[in-house]
Amino acid sequence: MLTASQALCMPPMCIRAIQRMGLALGLGLGLGLVLGGGASVWADDDTSHKPSAQSQASPAIQQPQQAWPSFQELLKLPDWMSLVVDVTAEPMGGFTPASNPAGGAAWIQQVLIASEFSTGLNKPPEVWRELDHWALNLELTSFNGDPNLNLVLGTTFPLQTAAHPVGLWLTKASLQRSRGTGAFDLKAGLLPLNPGFIKNPSLDSYIHSALNNTLNVLIPGLPINPLVAPGAELRWQAGAGSELRFGSYWLDSETALAAMLGVNPGQPHVQGSLQIVQWNLSHLPGRASVAGPISSKQGAIARQLPEPLLQLGAFTTTASSTLYPAAANQGVYGTLTLPAPLPIGLDNRIWIGLHNGFNSNANPYPLFLSGGWLNQGLIPGRPFDVLALGFGRTSFSPQLTPGSHEAVLELNYAISINAQLTLQPVIQWIINPGGGSNGGSSYAGGVQLNLSL
Repeated sequence: MLTASQALCMPPMCIRAIQRMGLALGLGLGLGLVLGGGASVWADDDTSHKPSAQSQASPAIQQPQQAWPSFQELLKLPDWMSLVVDVTAEPMGGFTPASNPAGGAAWIQQVLIASEFSTGLNKPPEVWRELDHWALNLELTSFNGDPNLNLVLGTTFPLQTAAHPVGLWLTKASLQRSRGTGAFDLKAGLLPLNPGFIKNPSLDSYIHSALNNTLNVLIPGLPINPLVAPGAELRWQAGAGSELRFGSYWLDSETALAAMLGVNPGQPHVQGSLQIVQWNLSHLPGRASVAGPISSKQGAIARQLPEPLLQLGAFTTTASSTLYPAAANQGVYGTLTLPAPLPIGLDNRIWIGLHNGFNSNANPYPLFLSGGWLNQGLIPGRPFDVLALGFGRTSFSPQLTPGSHEAVLELNYAISINAQLTLQPVIQWIINPGGGSNGGSSYAGGVQLNLSL
């Protein structure tokens, strides 16, 4: 990690590189604001906003509008079928002054095709019959580009959310019974661990892989997306704002399923099972203050930040492979997102997250601590843009992983061009890259582009 005196004495080449990263971020931000000029065109109703007493009383809620027809509309699909195509591209570059001052750059792209088949798709749950509760889900994900920017820079964890082995993955094939107005959801099939577990919506605002989505739980053999395994998930609506989730996964076929469409998943054959339980609580302090749209001088504005949420979970697994012999492995995790009454922008959230594994002999990264701040509408006239600041620190197992820890500080700004296109410039400071083996820090910047059709 660089001290203040070391930072002031950086070589001119490093200073110029930092200046170029800042310029690239500024150009991305400026381009997004120019392209997003049309994002101030409002919708005339609140059909895509979650119903609430406040939203029903404010029919003219302003929100990003759809700019292009979706595949659902272009193909004129029937009401019992849903099709979504989501494209994410993440060009990034960076450098590590101590070991690779010249740095490197990489582009990685993800294309997700998600389909759902159910007679209840376009019906209110109050009128569902038994068949309407059931749905088939199929999801394919393709990764293209170079997922190895972190290896070039000497960091342990990928800098991009989409940095996975290239190729076509089967990322879901399941049968689901939705609760409707009842208390239980049931899902079974070939499932990833997330988004059903270890997923807090606040983490979706980040790009670095350690911050985005799964609290950097990286026990070998766990079916974290894009990996899948045969499994089942049960959700019980235990009361107002309270939900219990139970999951069980059989891991023996996980590697073969990943390689089924020609991908090299980068992990050996795995055996064992995984059991997990998670409690979600949404009735938290401050919830009422963010239940409806934002009141502003420009009128009612749809919220873009996640609702308050507490998640607490625990898991146990017997996952084993040739690299990590059979050993019981347990862990606990939790996240908390709360409204923050700050006089900045239109809306704010703060969040914290952690996971702790109990067996460092079978868990290469047993402890992860994180936290962050989300802000909506920081720039006047840009009510749907979201600023995200996040920090995460991962401790290494002394038995399995050389080094002590690696941390990341990320700042990004999601520019809402319209309801389907987002441009998200990002800068990252990776502290103690590679657990300290590469010295100093790494610096990276780039842009995430997301198009949903």
